Amino acid sequence: MYKILIKSLLMILCISSIFCQESVVNKESYESRFKAPELGYPDNMPLIKEKIWGEEGLFKKLNIGPDNRIEELKLRRKMLQAHQWLGLTTLLGLAYQYQVGKELYDGNDNDYWDSHYDRHKAMGYLTYATYMTTASLSIFSPPARVYNDSFNSIKIHRFLAGIHFTAMVAQPFLAKNAVKNGKKYNELMDLHLKAGTAAFFALSLDALSISILK
Repeated sequence: MYKILIKSLLMILCISSIFCQESVVNKESYESRFKAPELGYPDNMPLIKEKIWGEEGLFKKLNIGPDNRIEELKLRRKMLQAHQWLGLTTLLGLAYQYQVGKELYDGNDNDYWDSHYDRHKAMGYLTYATYMTTASLSIFSPPARVYNDSFNSIKIHRFLAGIHFTAMVAQPFLAKNAVKNGKKYNELMDLHLKAGTAAFFALSLDALSISILK
């Protein structure tokens, strides 16, 4: 009786030992399986990101930026949040500047011109500065974790960004050349107004698409 009981206990201990060893192996396999892999850069990273942040990019050569990929992704999130808020601020300023500029272009009221021209010019400098700062936050932010090749809101954003960026760059040069070149003043101011219209509406659609399709 006792011999049978002892044999049974020994058998149970042996089986328990085997299962314990197996559970340790399984636990190690589990931890190894679900251990986060080393983060790298996506293969389809945009060219400008590769030139700035890639392994052979400018920032790596100058030793600028975080030391690891996780910190880069944290920095990217903060920069893009600032990009969004500053973009909305720019849009509000551009709306006011566009309204004043349209009144200056269409109206013949000298009092309105005298009281609003300097204001329109000052808002032009302000919105240009905030816009370029907003664009820089996006351009110089670290690369994303992945880049999706399918059609999405980011592709719409990039398309519209190309339009309002070009228009914003062109605006001050058109206005400056219009003042310098009296013979082409009306022609250049027409183009200045059209560039302002394109910038305002493209930026508005951009903000709307990001809000709805994000």
